[in-house]
Amino acid sequence: MNWLIIGQGAIGLLWYHHLQQYTRLNNSSEITSLSLLASKNHDHSQKNYQYTSLEQDIFQGKIKYATHTQLQSADTIFLCLKSYQITFAIQQISAHIKTDANIILAHNGMGTLEELSPNFTKTHPIYVLITTHGCLRSKPLTITHTGAGKSELGLLFGHNNPRIEKVLSSTLHNALSPTIFAVDITKKQWLKLAINCVINPITALHNINNGLVNNHQFTEQRKQIITELVAVAKAEGIHLSISDLNDNVQLVAQATASNCSSMRCDVLANRQTEIDYINGYIHRLGIKHNIKTPENSKNYHHVKALLTAK
Repeated sequence: MNWLIIGQGAIGLLWYHHLQQYTRLNNSSEITSLSLLASKNHDHSQKNYQYTSLEQDIFQGKIKYATHTQLQSADTIFLCLKSYQITFAIQQISAHIKTDANIILAHNGMGTLEELSPNFTKTHPIYVLITTHGCLRSKPLTITHTGAGKSELGLLFGHNNPRIEKVLSSTLHNALSPTIFAVDITKKQWLKLAINCVINPITALHNINNGLVNNHQFTEQRKQIITELVAVAKAEGIHLSISDLNDNVQLVAQATASNCSSMRCDVLANRQTEIDYINGYIHRLGIKHNIKTPENSKNYHHVKALLTAK
């Protein structure tokens, strides 16, 4: 397959590095071509990137930027972007790519699928990748792998193709293990959404590291956020456990205790956050199903107001 990655953020560069290394070191035939499509405002003369591994080994590499020809010939397009960038990016490339190219979405939150054109989703299989790997970008084209994790790939929309699913998941697994193919990927999205709905807004609004979300002062808030999420998930046909989600959120907060959440980082840098696709997604589903979501709605509006006030 010809692979094309869109996005030169932490996750985009993490996967670019590992796919490139796997292909180079193993003389792999799974990847015919690998390139990265950077944003228009990126300086394409900057081709050297730096990757620091979990073992603190530093790798210097070069990025092969995608040309129009590589965009047209891509079999798999891997979008490692913020949730609010997905729709615009696909609008920009949709007229130039293969009509049956595989699309992999890797972003926080939910709701981007609903924004895509029916004409696009009718021909393109849409996959989603959920990862727990930690990665930090300290400056452009400079990333550090901060935490080992796992990745799950699943078909979000389109027809099942076992052969393609095996090729995609095995390629990603060989590059950065473990990666498995999950048949229940939508439920997995909800499990991750619950973590984001609790940790992201609390850390952003209180300017704290992840671990402090487990403090007693946030106990009722955590429970309320999760209770509302479970209610709207049920209305969407997804059945979740309040107690299991609460335990999982606390475990993740403890495991990433010293980390700065992505939403808190965005707020501190005065960047747009993904709140519309996290608590905002619960807020909109609550309206759709006539379910009250006061805690998620409050956090949604408060995070939105943080940047408005700056």
